[in-house]
Amino acid sequence: MASTRWLNLFVSLNLNFPRRVKEQTAMFLSKHLERLRGERDHAFTPKPKSTDTPIEVSTQSVVEYEKIRIQLTEVSRTIMRLGHMLQSCGASAYRIKISMARLATALGADEHHVQVTFGEISSTVYLRPFSRTEISEQRDFGTNAAKLDRLRLFIQNIKPDTPVSEANRLMDRIESYKPEFNKIANTLAAGFACACFCFLNRGGLIECILAGLAAGFGQSVRRMMMAKKTNHFAVWMTAGFAASVVYICCAELLETCLRRVYSSAVLATIPPWVTADPLGFRVGVVSAVLFLVPGFPLITSMLDLVRMDLSAGIPRLVYTLMLIISAGVSVWIVSLTFHWAVDPAVNPPLEGNWLYLTRTVCSFVASAGFAMLFNSNRRLCVYAGLICALVNPLRFFVVESGLNWQFSVGLEALAIGLLADFISRLSNFNYSRVSLSVPAAVLMVPGVPLYSALVHLNEGNFMGAIASLTEVSIVILAIGIGLSTARMLTDRNWLQDKEIVDTHPVLHADADDSFSMR
Repeated sequence: MASTRWLNLFVSLNLNFPRRVKEQTAMFLSKHLERLRGERDHAFTPKPKSTDTPIEVSTQSVVEYEKIRIQLTEVSRTIMRLGHMLQSCGASAYRIKISMARLATALGADEHHVQVTFGEISSTVYLRPFSRTEISEQRDFGTNAAKLDRLRLFIQNIKPDTPVSEANRLMDRIESYKPEFNKIANTLAAGFACACFCFLNRGGLIECILAGLAAGFGQSVRRMMMAKKTNHFAVWMTAGFAASVVYICCAELLETCLRRVYSSAVLATIPPWVTADPLGFRVGVVSAVLFLVPGFPLITSMLDLVRMDLSAGIPRLVYTLMLIISAGVSVWIVSLTFHWAVDPAVNPPLEGNWLYLTRTVCSFVASAGFAMLFNSNRRLCVYAGLICALVNPLRFFVVESGLNWQFSVGLEALAIGLLADFISRLSNFNYSRVSLSVPAAVLMVPGVPLYSALVHLNEGNFMGAIASLTEVSIVILAIGIGLSTARMLTDRNWLQDKEIVDTHPVLHADADDSFSMR
């Protein structure tokens, strides 16, 4: 041993120490030398790679994790399906976000985050300890008010701990509903709506009939092209071209027949309620394409902007303007080819009580017709028509009494929003405010000045175009301000900018059963 060698060394040195001291000193030196040798060997020996301590996972834990993963996948797909359906109906970004959040909570998700744009949805669902993110692109843009209301009621009545299979079964049932109106009713709705719109734009009986015929034909063309998934801008341009050509051809044919039977002096004596323009019937050519005004996305885009959902509101507004320009280009081409003017008549075709009575009837028919084009419920079409029939003639009255047109439009939009909320409450929220207010507010969209501005711009009449575009922009802004003010007055969630988890009680432990999606 090393200690024995050290002891012999001390003995050989004849040091005058006791033997016990010599043994302890030899033992200490031996241990110290061994420690130094160990450190030297360790310094020159390569270190082994560090490895994580293996985690022991039982078979039961693996099965539980796999079940959570499968459940998370099913929950995430169901939530994304709801958002995709709402987006295809033309719902606003706020409604999509809150509906997906409520469904996520009802299906048992721990947390949910969503980002909604005009054509895409990005959804992240958390189910501890996992999370799943899905992105959906929407290419089918349209409006379906009845389906939107059914989805709203489905979300309103959703209960906690709802199985995924039950949620999918209810959504399958909603998707199985056929359109509220068939092709013939849809075509007639466009025709009657544009005919009444023509009267509100100071057209006579003949112009209203021609506008109705042309709009019905244009709507049938649009419906046929939409069924084939044609590009929307090509659809709007083709339908506008078809409606304009049909109107002009019918007007030219009728004028030729009348000129052969009657003289110009006799035609000039035709009363204004029969025709506002006895030599050409040119007043109604723009009214014939007003069924192409995308009122639902236009108003929804303004509501998105008010809610600060800019990623959805700005693209939706751009999409709407591009549709309007597509239809305006077709009207301009046709009017330029046939040398037609598009400015409305100066004076209304009737006077006195008959004028306001006819305006009331036309407002009801036009609003109900646009509601039919939005595929609204039959009873909702009646309610939307009643709202417009009550408010729209008053706007004409106050404007003709001297009130500013833009200010009166804002007041009418405010009244429409308040009446829509009132009727929604009376129906126990079976009808949403947006489905009631949009058809009534569409009649305020200045379609004739808008298309006239495009025609003036292409004809080189820049002063007339700038004046018309400025007027149109202010009116559209007034509509948005009026409807948004009504929302803020009737819904606290619009007045206060809060997170989604703070605005809907289903996301809290003490959920309130009286909550309703409006």
